[in-house]
Amino acid sequence: MSAGLPEGQEKLRREFNAWQARGRGESMARHHLPLTERALERMGIATGDRVLDLGCGAGWATRLIAGRVGPRGIAVGVDISDAMIREAQEHPDAPRNARFLCAPAEHIPWEGGFFTHVLSVESFYYYADQSAVLRELERLLAPGGRIFLLMCLFRGNPNAQSWVDKLAVPVHLRSAEEYRELLREAGWRDIAVEVFTPPTDDPAPDEHAWACLAMATRP
Repeated sequence: MSAGLPEGQEKLRREFNAWQARGRGESMARHHLPLTERALERMGIATGDRVLDLGCGAGWATRLIAGRVGPRGIAVGVDISDAMIREAQEHPDAPRNARFLCAPAEHIPWEGGFFTHVLSVESFYYYADQSAVLRELERLLAPGGRIFLLMCLFRGNPNAQSWVDKLAVPVHLRSAEEYRELLREAGWRDIAVEVFTPPTDDPAPDEHAWACLAMATRP
């Protein structure tokens, strides 16, 4: 997998292979499951849909999606970390209608116009050329297909800058409105951005209680 990867993509691969070695693959679900379930509600996935989970890690969200699309649908998880993909493939509860691919977000080896939906949980801000990733998602989506980009790391989460300072790889730190503008400039339609925040009466909210969900229809 790593042969010939550009430097930035290879750095991402090594970093998330290290995360997997430290057991952080499945731990992502504990942090992000509540917000991901809210995003799945917005997606309106139905039986028979074909959904791409971009930046799937160890595959926990892919498995959730596979259960929603049923045996006539398919959930495909893609990640640049070969170690994460192996963990996803070897999971004892991996559904029969789930597939996992190791590939960079900019070049996914799948036929064009196939997917009805794309979900990306906590990964889109890692991609150096976000416009190139959007072009690849446009290629992969069927007409009328929708993308849903869920990000806790955005300018609006009070914890975001401290996370950026600790990360070993570069990331984009954009606001919800900047993501709206990015999608607009790329030609996407029906753009909506929703910001999730913790309840106002929560005295000690979890640092992952803030999120930006950017949604749009294929150009």
